[in-house]
Amino acid sequence: MLCLTVVYCQLLLSAPSTLNNTPHTLNYPVNTTSRSAADQDAMKPSHAHTTNSVTSKDDITSASQAQDNEQWFDIWQRSFTDTMDFTVKQLDGLFVSDSLPITSGRKEARAEGRIQLSWEPRSSMLTDTDLRFRIRVRLPALKERVDLLLSDNEDETQNNTIRAARDTGNNDRDRTTIALRFRPEQDSHYSYRVGAGRRDQLYAMTRYKDAFAFSKQWAMLYDAELYYYTRDRLGAELGWAVQYEMSKKHLIRQNNRFYFRDDTNDWLWRHEVHHLFSVDQHNAVIPHLMVEGLSQPNYRVEEIYGGFRWRNNMLRDWLFFEVEPFVLWLRKEDFKTSYGLALRVEAYYGRDT
Repeated sequence: MLCLTVVYCQLLLSAPSTLNNTPHTLNYPVNTTSRSAADQDAMKPSHAHTTNSVTSKDDITSASQAQDNEQWFDIWQRSFTDTMDFTVKQLDGLFVSDSLPITSGRKEARAEGRIQLSWEPRSSMLTDTDLRFRIRVRLPALKERVDLLLSDNEDETQNNTIRAARDTGNNDRDRTTIALRFRPEQDSHYSYRVGAGRRDQLYAMTRYKDAFAFSKQWAMLYDAELYYYTRDRLGAELGWAVQYEMSKKHLIRQNNRFYFRDDTNDWLWRHEVHHLFSVDQHNAVIPHLMVEGLSQPNYRVEEIYGGFRWRNNMLRDWLFFEVEPFVLWLRKEDFKTSYGLALRVEAYYGRDT
């Protein structure tokens, strides 16, 4: 039924539209964690940031025609963004002092995030579905050093893994999490969080994150975390990724991550390899392989996952479709080969969408 719904939505979305059809705009529809917001802004044409103080009748007519040609999903996305922005502006207003003057250059509070709906059928498991979401709220009244984060998963490094590969019984991080994140400075490598998550536990976290470029092609990203949960007690993480940019369209990244768990006194480890290939401005393919395991009772493999993801955003810059055939081996299933196909629809809101 979900498959028919996705196909029906695709047919509806295929209707022609005049929005976001600028031929000079370059979009790399790869994994969103592979490029920062600054990179996305840099890919926009320079004329997109210029303004004209004189508005002609042709401009007004063109804008009116574009509004008339909006599809239902454009209206939904804009309405959802406006609703979220209104809510966070009310929250930001609680921290504004009445004695402080209101300046015209002051930034407004905004929310940004994504919503992803997936159907992930595999061998003997045809009804697996998944709902992913992530919301980030910036509060200018607090000098943009405090963010409100709401996510279905506290592990930001596994944004696009299928649910079966995340729910192995060894990693209980796949839980709804809400937190306040504080940074001493806007560009600080350190951040601190307090919140609730992982089976309704309160927690506090300290994180350090940075990157280092060896050359124009080689770079390394690394981070470390230390946190304490009320029931799981002390925990720590260490992660690093080495990437090689073969060309403007090819990027290879190798990720390594280790999680220490005080309640079980062991390590959960994960190694991944991704090849990000941008076919054109609207299509990308991402073959990838992941191996995950535990340090106790010995350093052994718990799961192996491989996939070949195709990602497309031809209809809108903020709307993505993904098709990913994959194969999965799990220890709890005696490493029997499980074949599957993930179908995803992902929508972004906020930022410049």
